[in-house]
Amino acid sequence: MLAHLQARGERARAHNLLHAVIAPLQLKLCRLLRGSTVHWLTPSRALEADLPPTDIERYATTTASLTPDDLRTAAANSWRWSRELAAEAADRWGTRLPLGLHEEITVALSPGR
Repeated sequence: MLAHLQARGERARAHNLLHAVIAPLQLKLCRLLRGSTVHWLTPSRALEADLPPTDIERYATTTASLTPDDLRTAAANSWRWSRELAAEAADRWGTRLPLGLHEEITVALSPGR
């Protein structure tokens, strides 16, 4: 959906999707992987105290202003981090990932598109 919003130039909707839908799910998976589920219902709460600095830095790269370039970069960074978290989860819990679909999404969210 994010790639489609970007393609249509709907920057405000893309920005909202990144922050209201994608980020909370990323942070929940990150918290689950790090064993820090105290603030599960509001996964951004106490983020700075609950998660390692590397995860906080990764999260920061998924935020953006409403400029097209910033949004494209944040979307690509967000997807890259989601894939890494998903791969870590798959390794830990022995699940399979839809790698073909992941590649299609990667291409759709490429900053150069």
